[in-house]
Amino acid sequence: MRLAEERPTLTAGCLFAGMGGLATGLVHAGFKIHWANDIDEHASDAFRHRFPQVRFIREDVRNFSVLNHGLPSVDLLAGGFPCQSFSQAGNRKGFDDPRGELFFEIPRILKQIVPDRQPRLLVLENVPYLRFGNGGEWFNTVRRELRKCGYWFRNSDCLTANVKDYTTVPQDRERLFMIAASKEHFPRNPFSSSLVTKRPCTTLRPLDAFVNRSQRAASDAYLPTENRYYKMIKE
Repeated sequence: MRLAEERPTLTAGCLFAGMGGLATGLVHAGFKIHWANDIDEHASDAFRHRFPQVRFIREDVRNFSVLNHGLPSVDLLAGGFPCQSFSQAGNRKGFDDPRGELFFEIPRILKQIVPDRQPRLLVLENVPYLRFGNGGEWFNTVRRELRKCGYWFRNSDCLTANVKDYTTVPQDRERLFMIAASKEHFPRNPFSSSLVTKRPCTTLRPLDAFVNRSQRAASDAYLPTENRYYKMIKE
């Protein structure tokens, strides 16, 4: 019988990896990151600096392929696909925006992998409004696409987490996490109706610990006066 400490290390791959936010959480949870992809130059440099041991492929996700790049299978695929078109603060064009369309690269990549080698789990991240935009049709689209790829995924297989509940950073910022399980590896959906595990943070660091108010920053650090958020903040 294999002892608990001899269990194999779980592995993960990251699409839309950015600077490594999701990768950091996965590493803290005990995963080993095998590979990652993003197109942004500065985010890619930051990821490589933080995770030098991870194979990083910097290119357009539309040209990315696990098979063509000879990447190994992973237990979990994570992806924080672009959120601008799904945000209440954005244009709310959803999948009619080129950035919103990039979500469909996730099912495209999954379909290129034979079912028994597909990731056992998916963890996708976006803004909470994705669940409600366009009368709920945005979320329905995500659900349909993941199910077509052979994954268990329901409305309840989501959780909304706020930065302020998990860190001392003084920021009220909510994110939506969607978790899907492969039908090839799980005979039924392994998740309960409640995925929320709230860990309140009692001591927030003051904003002045991050922002130096004694001197003016570069001009591009400030909102232009004609920006609608400038007016809201001023009020």
